[in-house]
Amino acid sequence: MATQIAVGKDVDSWCTRCNLILAHTVEAMVGSRITRVHCNTCGGQHAYRSSAPGRRPAGASGAVKRGGAGHKAGPRQSPAEEYAALLKGRDPTAARPYATSARFALGELLAHPVFGVGIVRASKDNNKIDVLFAAGQRTLLHGR
Repeated sequence: MATQIAVGKDVDSWCTRCNLILAHTVEAMVGSRITRVHCNTCGGQHAYRSSAPGRRPAGASGAVKRGGAGHKAGPRQSPAEEYAALLKGRDPTAARPYATSARFALGELLAHPVFGVGIVRASKDNNKIDVLFAAGQRTLLHGR
C-alpha cells in the first residue's frame, strides 16, 4: 500500500539550514506536488527539495523535459533580476513603512529599515509574509 502524501504528513527533504536530508512536515502542496515544508529538527521553513543540491532525485533520468504547462522559456532569473522586473514601473517612494503590527497585501511595496524596499510575494500562517528585496527573499511578521 502506497503512503499518501498530504499537508501535515512527514516526508524526507533536504534541509537548507541543517544541510542534511531529514524528516520534514509538509506545509503546502500544489496539486500532488509538495511545495513547502518545515524541518522537524531545526524548525526551518523552506521549499521542498527531494535531494541534496547538485544531485538528481532518485529515479530522475538524464533527459531534460522542455515545454509543457508551466514551463518558462529561458534561463531562470536571479533574485536581483526578478526584483528589478517586479519593481519596474512602480514608485518605490510610495512603499509603506514596515511594522510588525501592519498588515500587507500580496504585491504591495513595503519599506524595511534594514533590507530596503521590498515586494510582498506570499502570505503564510496568517501572520507571516515572504518579501522579495534586492538582496533576496525574506520572511517577515505582519499583523501582530
